[in-house]
Amino acid sequence: MILPTIQVRIAFESAPFAEVPIWTDVTTDAISFSTRRGRQKQLDRIECGVATVILNNSSGNYWPNNTGGVYYPNIQPWKRINIRATYNGTTYDVFTGFIEAWRPTWAGTGGMGPMVQLTCADLQKSISLCNLNDITGYSEEKSGARIDNVLDDIGWPNLATDDYWKLGTSTLDIDTLLAYRDRFTDTGQSSIQASGALGNVNAMEHIYSVIQTEMGIFYIGTDGNPKFQDRYARLKEPYLTSQATFGDDNGENHYHVLDPVYDDSDIFNDIRLTRTGGSEQVSSDVTSQSDYGIRTLSRNNLLMTTDDEALDQANYLKGKYANPNLSFKRMDICPMRDPDNLFPKVLSYDISTRITLRLNQASIDQDYHIEGINHQYATNKAAWVTQWQLFDADTQSYWVLNATKLGETSRLAY
Repeated sequence: MILPTIQVRIAFESAPFAEVPIWTDVTTDAISFSTRRGRQKQLDRIECGVATVILNNSSGNYWPNNTGGVYYPNIQPWKRINIRATYNGTTYDVFTGFIEAWRPTWAGTGGMGPMVQLTCADLQKSISLCNLNDITGYSEEKSGARIDNVLDDIGWPNLATDDYWKLGTSTLDIDTLLAYRDRFTDTGQSSIQASGALGNVNAMEHIYSVIQTEMGIFYIGTDGNPKFQDRYARLKEPYLTSQATFGDDNGENHYHVLDPVYDDSDIFNDIRLTRTGGSEQVSSDVTSQSDYGIRTLSRNNLLMTTDDEALDQANYLKGKYANPNLSFKRMDICPMRDPDNLFPKVLSYDISTRITLRLNQASIDQDYHIEGINHQYATNKAAWVTQWQLFDADTQSYWVLNATKLGETSRLAY
């Protein structure tokens, strides 16, 4: 059975936001790990990514007060951690974040089989622990620029490619490349209101308000860098093209478990949106209300600059969520079943990747976007399981300025 080569690294000697962390390989002590990133539903916000790593502690090196330990005195919370996997010569990041806690545990009784459990969180936790205080605040600007400014204010490095050699590194190797801090490229579609003076405004809550206004997504990538996709991102390549088909027929990719859902959890037919300084904008679907009752989706304190834009968003949400549909919310994959084909997919596909699911018995042939990604791996079981949270890809063709053509079968995107 062919499995990826796993590597676990901890930046014991580096500050959490170091531009180029000094990594120490602890792979020989790694017993298992699990990671969770993303969201379960498209209307949810993407929460902090988390990981759990189990290390063998028979050496005693992971006790914080062991002065003879090789990592003393750096067994501390918020040390940076990176998990990556190499398969068929290609290395993929699986998770990059910070160690919240070092929890001693044992595999047996009476102190036998000492281990340490690392609970980890990604950059979102750092953002959520920081309040913004600025008497000037932010000017009116696009959503991407606003998020970028918040990241500057919490102290997250933003390096340009030309800065590699300004860091004092003598060589430019794969570890340096993986440590490179980058920012997203989407500028955003919505203009965000000027903030005025900021006094104890939580940084992550402010980003969430921007994202809800934009109807985009913000998450931390497997490399530890912040990612922002505006609301047009999935209406353009590479997210318009399915990257793989999973199904029952010969030649299609194998899945292990599918979770089909047909329920009322995503029905909303009374959309009520209010921007800061604006009036409530309402969009209703009377047919859906007759069929399912009134189901309200209400959002306040949005940051767009006009009521017209709030109404456009309300109309879009009504069209998308007024009626239920049969869909698959989760798919589990056991890549060992077809390792050369499946491991590159489960290791490279990220949030927003588009895939196709086919289930002949249910007459399902539908595209989905990946909304959440969970991995579980244990060295003693030589097993890897990946779980994807899914949401239907929009089957409506939209016209996006400078990207697509407006035709009879397409409509203007919000």
